[in-house]
Amino acid sequence: MEIRFRNQAHRNFFLEMMSRSKVNDTYHRAFFYVMGISAETRANINQMFDFKTDCIEPEGMHGGWQTSGTVRVCHLAFNLWNGYTEKEHGQDFTPDELFCCEYAPYFMEGIKIRYPEYCRDLPAPKKQTEHSR
Repeated sequence: MEIRFRNQAHRNFFLEMMSRSKVNDTYHRAFFYVMGISAETRANINQMFDFKTDCIEPEGMHGGWQTSGTVRVCHLAFNLWNGYTEKEHGQDFTPDELFCCEYAPYFMEGIKIRYPEYCRDLPAPKKQTEHSR
């Protein structure tokens, strides 16, 4: 499967994290792909993931470096990892909240990485040349 990266830094981060990871599965690939979308989440990966225990770090969601965009990145990455949501902020994990940002095309890539068995046969969207009514 050809993975679409946001930029070279995103690709390099993904490859580096997968080489550091203990496991190469869809959970790890999707998590590190999504976490690599933003420069801020890349720079703070050690606050969001514990490589020794191979676990996400939900406490990192409250770091002073977080922005509305990085929170979306982390929410989706955590959810793809193990279905994680914050009970008191469950509404923040809805598609409406997550995908309403510039990262949406890369979020879709993360979903395809996490669920390849369901996404492999998806046709590419057709470009519409005329408005249909």
